Amino acid sequence: MKEIGIVADNYKVEKFRIELTNKGFVDFKVFPFTKDSSTIKICILEEEINEIKKICQFVELYFKRSN
Repeated sequence: MKEIGIVADNYKVEKFRIELTNKGFVDFKVFPFTKDSSTIKICILEEEINEIKKICQFVELYFKRSN
């Protein structure tokens, strides 16, 4: 198991929670990073890194399209 982190703006954290949970990633915690951002730490297997990458890309596109 590896622990990885995603740094995200606070307004994106809930969308990350939803997408991670939908894809079966439930072993994660959210920690404050700066005033406006948080770190999402996830315990995963090394071969699941690509799936996390896809989730990150999806969330970023979701917010770019909504603007």
